[in-house]
Amino acid sequence: MVFMRRILKFSNFDVYIIVRELDSILSQGIILNIYEIEDLLILKLKTKKNEKKNLIIKNDSRINLTNYNYPIPKYPSQYVMSLRKFMKNRKILSISQHNFDRIIIFNLSNYDEEPWKFIVELFNKGNYILVDDKDVVKIANKYKRFKDRDILANREYSFPKPRGKDFLTLNREEFNDLIIDSDQEIVRILARNINISGLHSEELCYEAGIEKTEKGNSLGIDNLKNLFDAFKNLRNQLLFGKINANIILDENENQISVQPFDLILYQNQNKRYFESFNEAVDYYYSQIDSDLVKSSQNDNLDHQINVQEQILKRQKEYLNELKVQKKKFYDYGDFIYTNFNTLEKLFDTISNARSRGYSIEEINEKLLNAKNDNIEGLQFFIKIIPSTKQVIINIKDNEVYLNLNYSLGENANRLYTKGKKFEKKIKGTIPAIEKTKKTIQQLLDKRDAIEEKVDVLIKKPKKKWFEKFRWFFSSEEFLVIGGRDANSNELIYKKYVDDNDLVFHTNFPGSPLTVIKNPEGKDIPQNTIKEAAIFVASYSRAWKENWGVVDVFFVLPNQVSKTPPSGEFLPKGSFMISGKKNLIKDAETELAISLELIELHDTSNDENHQFYPKIKVGPIRAIESEDSNFLIIKPSNTGLQKGALAKEIISYFLKTSEKKLRKWIKLLTLDEIVLILPSGKSIIKNN
Repeated sequence: MVFMRRILKFSNFDVYIIVRELDSILSQGIILNIYEIEDLLILKLKTKKNEKKNLIIKNDSRINLTNYNYPIPKYPSQYVMSLRKFMKNRKILSISQHNFDRIIIFNLSNYDEEPWKFIVELFNKGNYILVDDKDVVKIANKYKRFKDRDILANREYSFPKPRGKDFLTLNREEFNDLIIDSDQEIVRILARNINISGLHSEELCYEAGIEKTEKGNSLGIDNLKNLFDAFKNLRNQLLFGKINANIILDENENQISVQPFDLILYQNQNKRYFESFNEAVDYYYSQIDSDLVKSSQNDNLDHQINVQEQILKRQKEYLNELKVQKKKFYDYGDFIYTNFNTLEKLFDTISNARSRGYSIEEINEKLLNAKNDNIEGLQFFIKIIPSTKQVIINIKDNEVYLNLNYSLGENANRLYTKGKKFEKKIKGTIPAIEKTKKTIQQLLDKRDAIEEKVDVLIKKPKKKWFEKFRWFFSSEEFLVIGGRDANSNELIYKKYVDDNDLVFHTNFPGSPLTVIKNPEGKDIPQNTIKEAAIFVASYSRAWKENWGVVDVFFVLPNQVSKTPPSGEFLPKGSFMISGKKNLIKDAETELAISLELIELHDTSNDENHQFYPKIKVGPIRAIESEDSNFLIIKPSNTGLQKGALAKEIISYFLKTSEKKLRKWIKLLTLDEIVLILPSGKSIIKNN
């Protein structure tokens, strides 16, 4: 083999291809959240097609979308918190590569100002920099000074100077001059002067039939021509060629490298091909990153407990300080009223002197002299501050500032008010302390009852087309789909309603457009129709309003239209129904929820079975025809909100499943369960 070493970092070729793919998927998408695990930065995104994606960036190695479940830490670093503050909910306008370098630029919307940039540098151990519309650094993962530039807070960001000629624009004459004017090895000339990787330099030499160690100035005319032709072919492959992403394997099926297209260097190697470079990169690095999730769960819990204990310690210290401050200001107020007559004489003396034309400085000097002469009534007086018109008095060896623009009584009340503010903060801090104590106890209980966990990265099964909607299979195995919102209602109407289907809705807004799919034109049974009606009722506004039953109707597809009567307007997600409606009275609002563990076949270790959990929801008859282990939910004003309900659902399936399967069930996230629940409060019923 000509070239055999494991490649773990992106080249500028890889950046060029991956950026092109990412831009097509993520431009006009939204940044939902940001996480950090070890040396990985993970951006949770929503695309313009309303799809959820996770983008993973590893310091100086690579950037790609991932379909694997990376363990997300609950406690973000200060750096991540800062990124969230500036980047959450921003739109990604575009993604580009800077100067064919290992630099990726995310152009981000910035509300009413010019776009900001999030810059990823995949060299010098990597860096992530957020700059504003004036290219001033707001946040950087690493602040550093270089020979030709600095990355410092609140300083203008500058890109590194180009290294060598531009690979994308270099012509034959420039290319020849680079080679024949140098006495270095050709492979080094190419890598250093055109800014391409050693791998691609060797690829050019190999395709041109030239020894890579040959000196540039000894190259003949024919070989020089062959080398430039190879260079041009490689550039054309990058710019215009077919992406044929692959992972190169050695004779033991171990990964050597991941490439966006075939290289002659690897023509005799085993390869595994992928539909996109992003998928190939995701698979390649997931096998390496699996080590990240193999750390001890006890270590993770110990860290979480330690963090919470530190929080509790700070909360208690804060509470004690609040109590001290509260008592101090109440004592000041009490002191003033206890010594009201004496202090009132002081205020009157100052007020009378000011009214007779004495300056604050003169009054202060006279009072200080009088105090030195032990004049009665000045035992609490310290001095007057002319610039702020405040008098300082001694209260139990503390200097207390009173405002001469207010009466003595008003000053006392202002001190009491400060005490009340601290009292209010105390009332807010006590529940926070109790919540932290509860969290610590939960973590301790979890550590005591720890079970086996998944210690490999798991790839989510690819979603079927209908899983972007609400859906279920009826007890007679008809697919039923429903919209999640106005946008998905529109999509179903435009793309997924066919002549043999049935379309369901309610007579009031806030209901999903629901369709029984019937591609084979069969007679749709009454049970399936009833189940679809329950589905519509349950995901309508009726659930939030706590209605037990709802009237639902269904029609044929040709009765549904987006054309409103003349002079009227139909909002997005709304439709016109013509002709007779088939009414289904008193469709119940209730749903069953079950759990399916999907066995994963495409795993790196076929000796162990791996599973991915998927929650399914639908009418009771439909769910019980597939699974005997399910729970039932109904709307209730006294029930649980979606987040709390999702926790109860996970807890239910953990308790009712075999112990050996529980580690897979723990892969469930609250977000994915919340997504399938109806809006409003719910209670769980035993099935």
